[in-house]
Amino acid sequence: MAALVLAMPASCYATRITGIDVVSIMQRERIARVGPQWPEGYGTAALMRDILVDPASPYSDTNRSPAFANEPHWQATLDALGDRVASDRDALEVLYWDLGVTKARPEGDLAAGTIRYFKDPFIAAGARKADVDPDIFWHMLDVTGYAHSTKAAYYAVALQILRRQMQDIVPERRAALGVHADVFERVMAARHDEEVSPHDLRYLSALVQHRMLHWRPGSRASTGLRELPVAYRIARIAAAYRDARGYLIGPPCHADGSPVTGTAGTGVEGDRRDLCFAGATDRAVHRWYVEEVRFQARPRPRRPPAHDSLFSAIALLALPLLEMAPVLEFVEAVVADELVAAESIEAEDAAAAADRADLVTCLAPE
Repeated sequence: MAALVLAMPASCYATRITGIDVVSIMQRERIARVGPQWPEGYGTAALMRDILVDPASPYSDTNRSPAFANEPHWQATLDALGDRVASDRDALEVLYWDLGVTKARPEGDLAAGTIRYFKDPFIAAGARKADVDPDIFWHMLDVTGYAHSTKAAYYAVALQILRRQMQDIVPERRAALGVHADVFERVMAARHDEEVSPHDLRYLSALVQHRMLHWRPGSRASTGLRELPVAYRIARIAAAYRDARGYLIGPPCHADGSPVTGTAGTGVEGDRRDLCFAGATDRAVHRWYVEEVRFQARPRPRRPPAHDSLFSAIALLALPLLEMAPVLEFVEAVVADELVAAESIEAEDAAAAADRADLVTCLAPE
């Protein structure tokens, strides 16, 4: 039955399913049955081998019939979800979306109606999946330039988070809730990097860090799609900036979003060629992003001292992303803590789960 119900990869329909958190429920059911000390075949790496057809490839498709669909914990997950999903397949699609194993090909929902604002279907698809408006997208790139596009992506997502808060909260309540519209206005009015104050950068960075540490799966993005975890949103924007810069030796993607053999990067360590981002999974794009942050953070001796000082601060504020583990490990630790509170597992087992879930090296702003 599972093979029949789940015999399709995650589709665009999953992007519109909101209000449910399949990852946390699944992890709760897994931990409740086997504890956080996974036996062989239960860890994150094993799950990715089950979900992805070719786990070693950044362009892997998802498995049409994952083996875990026959596990008791998955059936318990479906039972817990009840009528909040229309079918077992919907639950699987949401799981795949949140775990970062879907792509951003320029088709269907991911680029429809937005290409004219982003100038290119690949850029539009990445930006739409990341839920960043065109004015914010292009403005932050103008402020930082391509040399610091990974930081531009970080703060573009932060500005989008702030804009959403401004839209959702009436002006009279914003100050009490720490929503500072003046920061948004100042950063959007800046003409170049020196006009962005360290105070405003710290505030925006705090918004991103808070969202990383307090992920709310199932939220609806401003696009109407399911909101992607924030780290994947940032990585997708950085990838869209790379696409916007253009490619000297030819694009790494075919028109349909599939990788060009011999041109697109493989994701293997030491291969500095750019990925075909449209055809890569969110997890693969995030791995690229982490390396690109390190590359762009290398000292540039010829830059003016004031410029170096400012962007050293930006690099420092962006460092939490470098230690971010995949969503699954983070949820595992949170679920373990909840089960300890419910006296379902021992505190030592929960601590082991937390050790594996080193999500963020937290550099809180002063």
